[in-house]
Amino acid sequence: MIEFKNVSKVYLNGTSALKNINLHVKKGEFVFIVGSSGAGKSTFLKLIMHEELPSRGVIYLDGINTTNVTKKEVPYIRRKMGIVFQDFRLIDKMTVFDNVAFAMRVTGASEKDVRNRVPYILNLVDLQDKAHRRPAELSGGEQQRVGLARALVNNPSIIIADEPTGNIDPEMSFEIVKLLTEINKRGTTILMVTHEHDLVKQFGKRVIEINNGTITSDTGDPEVQHEI
Repeated sequence: MIEFKNVSKVYLNGTSALKNINLHVKKGEFVFIVGSSGAGKSTFLKLIMHEELPSRGVIYLDGINTTNVTKKEVPYIRRKMGIVFQDFRLIDKMTVFDNVAFAMRVTGASEKDVRNRVPYILNLVDLQDKAHRRPAELSGGEQQRVGLARALVNNPSIIIADEPTGNIDPEMSFEIVKLLTEINKRGTTILMVTHEHDLVKQFGKRVIEINNGTITSDTGDPEVQHEI
């Protein structure tokens, strides 16, 4: 599903963000990415999303060498992904329904497909009764579920969640990860970056720890298994 082969990233200012990363995430896995601030987690995600290119090495997504794709091909690669952000990034003037529908409309989906798909996804994240509310009328946890619904609506093969529990309380954090776990059971690959070690320990999933640009622990790789 996702493979990094000898991947390094050095920015133009000389910052070495990732150093010779090798890993393989299988289709349908749920993986937590942990590490301190500045460890390289954000760069790791940016490389997967093709927001940055590696300085060295190769990245594969679904067997495609993404380091060689053209600019025209990038949108098709990103359609395989659903992105969930820490700061929700909802459009305030739109209803919950339209925030989720927006992700379909930008890909050219028909209104018939939008009307059929969006209610199904809102029901999946237990927001079917909030479809006509605006983001300001929702709690932080509900706003994050809207963000998750938006990430899911185009049926991506992978969800990338970048600190999705960073702006919500611990109880709702657990509920968001529990929801991601249920989505994972349906076959969607989940990559979740978090700094909440206590939350990670409750779910028993694969954990990759990045420190100073290198993988220092990976519970899914016996060669680099250490205590988290």
